[in-house]
Amino acid sequence: MNSDQQVWQMFQVGHEPSFKILFERYNQLLFNYGFKFTQDEAIIEDSIQELFVKLWCNRDNLSIDVAVKNYLLKAFRRTLVKKIEQSLRRVDVTNSSVDYLPFTIELPHDLSMIRQERALEIRDKLDQALLQMTARQREIIHLRFFEELPYNEIAEIMGLSTKDTYKLYYRALDNLKKHFGRFGLLVLLYVLNHFRYH
Repeated sequence: MNSDQQVWQMFQVGHEPSFKILFERYNQLLFNYGFKFTQDEAIIEDSIQELFVKLWCNRDNLSIDVAVKNYLLKAFRRTLVKKIEQSLRRVDVTNSSVDYLPFTIELPHDLSMIRQERALEIRDKLDQALLQMTARQREIIHLRFFEELPYNEIAEIMGLSTKDTYKLYYRALDNLKKHFGRFGLLVLLYVLNHFRYH
C-alpha cells in the first residue's frame, strides 16, 4: 500500500483514486476526533465533507511536503470548531475560545489484560481525573496517547507554541498523578499505551 506521502502527491496532481484513499484512510479517525468535541454527528460529517471538498478544490495550492495526518487533523479541527461556533451562534470568537468546547476521552472497554475490578477502578479514577481537567488538557492527552503525535505536531494542531504544548501536557499529567498516585499513573499510561497498538 502506498505511503501517505505518495498518496498525497498523487492526489495533488488530480488522481481521484488517491483522493478516495485519503478519504477512506482518515474519515474514521477524523470522525472519532470530532466526536471528542461534539456528539452532533451531522456537524462532524459536514466538517469532514467540507474539509475534503476544500482539499480537492485547492489541491494545486497545497504544500507537497506535509505530515498528512497532522495536516488533516489541524485543518479538520479548524473547520469543526468553526461549524460548532456557528451552530451556537457565537460571533467574534478568538482562537482561545475553543476552551469552552467539551473534549471527552473514554478508556476503551476491552481491558482484558487487567482484572475486571481493577479495570473498573482505573476507569472511575480516570473519569474523576478528566472532570478536573480542562478540555485542552483532555485533548492533548488524546493527541499524544491515542493519535501518537509528537509535541511539535500537537502544537501546530492546537495552535500553541511547542513550549506551551509541553506545559499543557505536563499539567495534564500532574492532574492525572493527583488522582492515581505515581504508581497508578504508570498503570494508566501502560493501559493507554497498550491500546495505541491494539
